[in-house]
Amino acid sequence: MSAYPFSRILLATEHTEFDVGAERLAFAMAKRCGVPLRVVVPMLDNPEYEAEMPDLVLRDERQIADKITSLEQQAAAAGIQLDVHVRRRPEIHSAIVAEANDSGTDLIVIRRRGKPSFLARLLVGEMVSKVIRDTSCSVLLVPRAGNFWSNRILAAVGDTPAAPAIAKTAATIASICSLPLTVLSVAQGSDAESMSKTQSLNTLNVALASASCNQVSGEVRQGNLVEQTLAAVKDSAADLVVIGRQRYHLFPFGTRGFMQHIAGNMEVPTLVVPA
Repeated sequence: MSAYPFSRILLATEHTEFDVGAERLAFAMAKRCGVPLRVVVPMLDNPEYEAEMPDLVLRDERQIADKITSLEQQAAAAGIQLDVHVRRRPEIHSAIVAEANDSGTDLIVIRRRGKPSFLARLLVGEMVSKVIRDTSCSVLLVPRAGNFWSNRILAAVGDTPAAPAIAKTAATIASICSLPLTVLSVAQGSDAESMSKTQSLNTLNVALASASCNQVSGEVRQGNLVEQTLAAVKDSAADLVVIGRQRYHLFPFGTRGFMQHIAGNMEVPTLVVPA
C-alpha cells in the first residue's frame, strides 16, 4: 500500500450550513486515514469595528465559542480529536492561508462556495478561489452534499507540468482506498495530430499512475474540455476528481478559468493539486 499523500490536514470552516460537507469529509479522512486534523475558524480583523462596537464584538466572540464547542462535540461523537484555532485577518481567505502556512499544512479541506452574494454567479466562491490562488498546498473543495469517495477516482490531466503530480496523487489515493482510477485527457483539436498527441500524453500518465495503483485505466476524449470532463465524471460515476491548479483563476467580472467550471459544476469533491 502506498503512503498517504497528506499528513497535515487543515479543515477551514465557519461552521455554517455551507460547511457541513467539508466538515463531514474532513472528519472521515482523519478517521479512515489516521492523520491528525487541525481546524481553522477564520474571523475578520477590523480594529475600527472593534473599537466602535464592543458589544457586537463580544457577541461575535460568543458565537465563535459556540461554534467551536459544537465542532468539538461532533468530532468527539465521530471519535476524532480536533486541534482548533481561531485566526484573525483583514480578509477571511488570508486567515486560512496564514494558518496553512504556519502549520505546514499539505491539504486544506474547504467548502466549495458559501452564502450567495452579488458574486453568486461564481461557480466557486470568491473566498475559496482566493485560498486556491494564494496557498501552496493542495485544496479539497467539498459541496454541501459531498461524502468520502467510495466508487471511483478520476484524474483530469492536460499537457501541462501539473500532469504528473495529478496522476501520481490520484493514484496514491486510489491505492489507499482500493478504488479504480481513470486518467482522463481531452483533445481540444479536431485534427489527427491533436488526438495522437493527447493519446500519447494519456498513455504516459497512465504509466505513472500504474506505479502506485493497479486499477488504472486511461480515457481520451475529443471536444470541449469542460464539457468532456464533466461528461466523463458522470459516465464513470467518479466521486472524487483530481485536477491541477494551473489555469485555475478567479475572474469575478469576466471569463472564468476552466477549472472553476469543472469544480463548480460537479456535486462530488474536487482535489486541486498545485504544480
